[in-house]
Amino acid sequence: MTTLAESPALLAPLALTFVSAAVVGRARINRRRQALNRALHELRRPLQALALGAAGDRADPQVRAAIDALADLDREINGGGQPEARRRRVEARELAREAVERWRRPALRLGRTIELRWRAPSCPIECELEAISRALDNLIANSLEHGSGPIVLEGTSRPGRVRINVADRGLPPPQTAPPPRRPGRDPRRGHGIALVAAAASRHGGRFASCRGPQGASAVIELPLAQ
Repeated sequence: MTTLAESPALLAPLALTFVSAAVVGRARINRRRQALNRALHELRRPLQALALGAAGDRADPQVRAAIDALADLDREINGGGQPEARRRRVEARELAREAVERWRRPALRLGRTIELRWRAPSCPIECELEAISRALDNLIANSLEHGSGPIVLEGTSRPGRVRINVADRGLPPPQTAPPPRRPGRDPRRGHGIALVAAAASRHGGRFASCRGPQGASAVIELPLAQ
């Protein structure tokens, strides 16, 4: 019996098939990268205009967050090292207060309110400011999308730790029949919670959440600065 290894005439077409598939795959990847870079360009341009045109040269925090997210996407598409993460000492209460102020107007436009209830003494933490701010933003945005009633950020502490709890009244009552669900998991959703959990873990903390008809709670816990 003749084997593939003994027959160059059989190996040549097979090798050509593999090479052709590799070339086609590389071309498809390049086309996708070009399309993504065009989309990046079109998104970056209006955001930069908003940032440059901000009153007093201070861009809206949400605009700055969008620009930072685009920079992360750019590195993912085109390569490049992650910027060095710098940690700073800051009061946890101040981060929570700033998050409440960022989301006060968006919440009002949806007929919701948001407030801060801080029930802890001074709680300094050493953190990457952008990472923890994004984590709080994701929790508040998740509450606006999936929850109901007032949103409350409550700060409490225990020995060596601070907890920030984002709570609302849980699942809103259904107004109409829910839209038909796609089979399987939607790959566009569920990333916010994963980002929060990753940020908490990277800072030596933890994250937990639960949601139901009686109420919803999402807690990020972080170690206090030494």
